[in-house]
Amino acid sequence: MKTSRIFTAALLAAAGSAWAQPVQYLDLRTPRVALNARVTDRDLTSPDLQVGFSDGSLRGRAFGRPLNLTLDAARIRGIYGSGPVDLRMTQEEGALRAKGTFGGQLTDFQVTPQTFKGDVGRCSYQLKASEEGRYQGWRSCLAGLENPVSLSIPPAIGGDDARLVATLALILSR
Repeated sequence: MKTSRIFTAALLAAAGSAWAQPVQYLDLRTPRVALNARVTDRDLTSPDLQVGFSDGSLRGRAFGRPLNLTLDAARIRGIYGSGPVDLRMTQEEGALRAKGTFGGQLTDFQVTPQTFKGDVGRCSYQLKASEEGRYQGWRSCLAGLENPVSLSIPPAIGGDDARLVATLALILSR
């Protein structure tokens, strides 16, 4: 999809020498959450994440729950925890949009190289890209408004729309 190429180019420009480094990290920071996950072309790992990537799937455990997703160019289906996953991906005005359910929770978000906004499970996000290549802004969850929130997405994830959407839904839904 067109967004992947644009998104990857923006990430590479922001990351500079990220490809020269053997390890990349996905990083989420909020006043209540600090998540730093190691990312390779085959997996996403942290103390809370043991997720394997393969052609057309994400499988493993995340935050103590089983994860089994099938990915294609337009849809992500499967199970997260005990809830169904059914996300449809579309291109809308230069944004990659994901809409449906993730782990049984309603999800509707858009991502561009400049912004991430929308609802992921029980949280609503409004994030803008910074010069450092991170998304920054706020989120509102059941526990209330959280500010500041920052999210760093490595190029290893940003190059594939389905992998990007599945990973963001997984990380941001908690």
